[in-house]
Amino acid sequence: MSVATGSALAGCSDGSVEGQPESEDPPEPGDRIANARRIGPRDVSDFGYKELWGYRKRQAVETLLADPAVNDVASEWIASFEAYDPLTNDLDAISVQGTTGMSVDGGRESGEFEVTAEQRQVAYGLVDRHTEELQALHITDPIDVTWNRDYPDEEGRRRHEYVLDQDEVWQHLEGNDWYPMEKAAEIITAYGDYAHGEVSPAMYYVMQDGELNVVSTFINVAGDDIELLDVVLVEDFAEHPPQQLARGMNPDGETVLGSVPEPPMMQRPQITAPEGYHRVESVDEVIEDAGWSVEWSGPRTVGAEVSATYNGKPAFEYIAPVSTSTGYALPERNGRNTREFMFPDDEPVFSGELLYWDIHSNDFGGPGVLGTTEYPETPEHPRGFRLRTHFHTGAVPNARDFHSGHRFAPYNYYINYDFYEDGVFMPVWQRQGPGYVTEFQTYRDAEYGGPTIFYVSKWVTRPTPGTTDGVETQIFDGSEWTTPETEFYLTGDEETLVRFRNPDGPESITLALDDLKEVVVVRPKEGEIGDAIRALDPEAEFEFYHPAQYVDDELIQGEAVFAWLLMEGRPDEVPHPSGITTYTRLGEFTLRGY
Repeated sequence: MSVATGSALAGCSDGSVEGQPESEDPPEPGDRIANARRIGPRDVSDFGYKELWGYRKRQAVETLLADPAVNDVASEWIASFEAYDPLTNDLDAISVQGTTGMSVDGGRESGEFEVTAEQRQVAYGLVDRHTEELQALHITDPIDVTWNRDYPDEEGRRRHEYVLDQDEVWQHLEGNDWYPMEKAAEIITAYGDYAHGEVSPAMYYVMQDGELNVVSTFINVAGDDIELLDVVLVEDFAEHPPQQLARGMNPDGETVLGSVPEPPMMQRPQITAPEGYHRVESVDEVIEDAGWSVEWSGPRTVGAEVSATYNGKPAFEYIAPVSTSTGYALPERNGRNTREFMFPDDEPVFSGELLYWDIHSNDFGGPGVLGTTEYPETPEHPRGFRLRTHFHTGAVPNARDFHSGHRFAPYNYYINYDFYEDGVFMPVWQRQGPGYVTEFQTYRDAEYGGPTIFYVSKWVTRPTPGTTDGVETQIFDGSEWTTPETEFYLTGDEETLVRFRNPDGPESITLALDDLKEVVVVRPKEGEIGDAIRALDPEAEFEFYHPAQYVDDELIQGEAVFAWLLMEGRPDEVPHPSGITTYTRLGEFTLRGY
């Protein structure tokens, strides 16, 4: 089905577009559109899947913005957001949405702020990947979107009052509409020479001369007295926001609005499908499909926590994307592994300027589990399915702020679990930013010679190959298999494999590595993340910096183990690294002997 017809634009409530005759109802979508489904990695290839999200998303945005009707709307925005899903039948599902203003009721004295993002509209398109032509188009009527921000507690009020008393902050806010926002607290933050847990961000969205900006600050909260460390005024939240792209175009010809079908609800980007919001499906807590039985719970703070059996036998007692480390302004890497690169002193002090150990929860951004995607059997792959989750870490519920273009600092992650009938499990991590990349790339003086931004997606698995007892762990280095006696931290290359075997049976689980993957294999221990849950155990959280910190001389053969898969994200490898494109990393576990 599709949402109700209608293509009213801002200032054009009758549904007509200036310079164009009022159109009749659009045609119904044909089979090519109605039968299109979301693409998975094995529908194309690892490289092809990454290219779709890293290149085609930008192209689809530009095609959508080049339509005169869409361009007229987007050119008026002060803030924006885009979403994308590649579909079969050579179609790209794309949306752009934005707002034209912001007003705030409330203020500093009450500590309560009702924020209204004005005249939000969404343009949905389906783009032919070969011809770059719009095959479907719809523009929603403008609506105002409202949410509340306030001081979270008395300590939060004390911190904000301190920051607001500083002239270098208040000069930007006084006399303007503004509101406070907290991306995160010190429990997941490290900054400069300060350790995990000593610095917290505080920021303020503000309307200045018709533009939406952010005053970004960091404060030292380790002692009794608060200390303001840095203040930066940020005017661009993403590197290539749709409204700027739209203003740089000069569309000619006529809009296709009304002459092509509307994108049906199921063929729109899932995170914006209904009026710019997430389309969240009901998912059974146990999914039985393609030979797998997958049980999920949460998310608490570590994403959806999953256990799985395959062909009726144990496969994984536990799978969770426990942490995404997001670092800014790093030094040169010089061939170091991620632990040495990010934490050279082997303590929770980051080598760069800012680090978040992002959590993935329903309460702090959410929305969490979106639904499932079925992959029918094709000549390229067997039947399979995806458990799809999404997190806007730091956004208000339902991402009302983020999806209205108020997206500086919070994040935008797809975290997916793909299972196939041939025994393949693929963890899929996709980052869309923007986070703080514009602050460190544009508004600060570079102090480091390395990347502006660097990610590590950290997944914890407890492999149980046909047994819930201990496993045999082996490493293949490209020429031979070895059997390590104790816990280890291993950097990968294209030939490296790590295998977990049932000592008393034929079952095995093999993890393939490459030069952007590392693995840490340790025994589960009380008080260490993996066994302890992120943020819910503050002592374990504040001591945490990298899973390699847990490696010691514990024996692992014949024992239950945690296998941490670390997947590096280097967004400088994609042509437009913030927001407008998506950086994708894929893992692959292969089950045999089942």
